[in-house]
Amino acid sequence: MYISAYEDNVFFLASALAFDALVAVIPFTMLVLAILGHLAYSASDPVSGMQNVLDFALPRGSPQLRVATERFLVRLAEGRETLSLVGLPLFVWFSTRFYSSARAALNEVFDTEESRPWLVGKGIDLTLVLASLVLLLLNALATVQLGAYPWLGRLVAQLGALGAMVVLFFLVYTLAPSRRVSWDMALVGAVVAAVAFEIAKALYGFYLVRFATFDRLLSGSNAVAVVLLVAWVYYTACAFLIGGEVAETYDLMKRQRQQRAVLV
Repeated sequence: MYISAYEDNVFFLASALAFDALVAVIPFTMLVLAILGHLAYSASDPVSGMQNVLDFALPRGSPQLRVATERFLVRLAEGRETLSLVGLPLFVWFSTRFYSSARAALNEVFDTEESRPWLVGKGIDLTLVLASLVLLLLNALATVQLGAYPWLGRLVAQLGALGAMVVLFFLVYTLAPSRRVSWDMALVGAVVAAVAFEIAKALYGFYLVRFATFDRLLSGSNAVAVVLLVAWVYYTACAFLIGGEVAETYDLMKRQRQQRAVLV
């Protein structure tokens, strides 16, 4: 597997995926801010609407984070219409471009070439974008609400977040490559990638809670948080492609066992 990962230039492909993901984060952030602004100002009382949005989106016990986020959103929500008009088309463009890169990278990992028409490929990209939005939202909501539950609830929420990522990676491994990928092959790779993602997410969240300063944006700890965010994205891209390598190795071992069984 290690030789195959080296021959497939996994770490180089991961850098390209990480770049596309970071570019897509900018319009995605604009879109999220616009949605939060619409949710807050659609209420009869904008102040109570903003409070309801923050109660739903932020974990309990984070007064500094809440105050800083509320102040930031109040300033930006007035421009929610502009954010929507600019953020939505840019997000669709860059997110589908990201999944186009993911398809090309997985085709390299699975030793195949793209044989589907361009429109079919773009349809797959858009489908994966929509699925990613839903599953990443579920993952984020399960994560930020962990502090509101006792230990059993936290365990269930953590398993739910992990399950959402397993489903997401399973869909990508199944739909993105040009070749047919069996369900067990995709599941093995999805579990590996999802576990690696959740471990990195927990470590990054630990740093944010312990060291990040929400009352001042310009600080050394926040600069480190930005660097760690970039490293996390690159690490996730590596885990995603290595999960594909694990799935490919699993499929090869399964076929070898089947061939030995026939010979015996």
